[in-house]
Amino acid sequence: MRLAGMVLAAGVGSRLAPFTDDIPKPLVPVLDRPLLGELLDQLAAAGAEEVFVNLHHQADRVASYLSTRACRVPVHHRVEPELTGPAGALTLFADTLAAYDAVLVVSGDIVSDGGFEDLAAACAGGEADLVFGVTRSRGARRFGVLELDGEGTVLSAVEKPDVPDEEEHWISAGAYCLDTGLVGVTADLLAGGMPGVDYARDLAPVLMAGGRRVSGHPLRGYWRDIGTPDSLLGANLDAVSGRIPRLLPEGSGAGGPGSGEPPVFVHPTAELGEDVVFRGPVVIGAGTRVGSGAGLSHTVLLPGAVVPPGALVHGGLIGARDRRDAGPLPEAGAG
Repeated sequence: MRLAGMVLAAGVGSRLAPFTDDIPKPLVPVLDRPLLGELLDQLAAAGAEEVFVNLHHQADRVASYLSTRACRVPVHHRVEPELTGPAGALTLFADTLAAYDAVLVVSGDIVSDGGFEDLAAACAGGEADLVFGVTRSRGARRFGVLELDGEGTVLSAVEKPDVPDEEEHWISAGAYCLDTGLVGVTADLLAGGMPGVDYARDLAPVLMAGGRRVSGHPLRGYWRDIGTPDSLLGANLDAVSGRIPRLLPEGSGAGGPGSGEPPVFVHPTAELGEDVVFRGPVVIGAGTRVGSGAGLSHTVLLPGAVVPPGALVHGGLIGARDRRDAGPLPEAGAG
């Protein structure tokens, strides 16, 4: 089976605002790695021969990143003039996808420790025309919720239903493998007047109504959607704490379980003042500055963030506007 890959990288990231006002959502980092780069590597590892990326919001900045980011398979991008939805975006590459048997699609806002290889294998085995990567989750109203039978066949798919937060459901994990022949189905739905085509809301019900099999395949290991500030904070703290081993650079932790020291990641370009204290997991991103005597706990500093001298921060996600003309960090006691 010839397999292509696709990363959905066109979204505005409105739930992550105001952080995504300055950092395009696909380039938001987990530790020091923009998520888009990590997803490119995972698709290549899963067997994709080429990877396609759709762009829209801050397209120039994402395209610039792609032009400098090495990947072991060819990566191509195109800009969507108008958003067509997660499934509708396939039509942007209809001409090139026709050369492949299947396409493995991942949303540009998920952190996963693995399982894409298994998802591709399920697709290659002819399990279904459309295979959802799925995971169990509470707070499922933010996602596509799927009902599965004992063999993994999808019985129903509803996008963002009003279900109680305490209930646990199978949800679409933002990863899909599908027969490339379905690109024509999404094109027909768009031509019929749909402003955008979603996998759970639109494509899956159409396929099931036509007698085609749709299935769900559980992703193994760690999974998190980083579409909200709380989720982005949590993913970074999980990564520095060792819960996502493939994302933790060797030697980057200042401590860990049983060490007596909190796990800390400090980017090589960060500047730390004297007597900075860490109490709990902390991520210090690229180009950040932390003033003397500051104390940080359970906190993530996104690229360019500044913490003034003597500040105490707990449970924070701190970003930055463009600070190139903001002047030097004031010294402690400066008035």
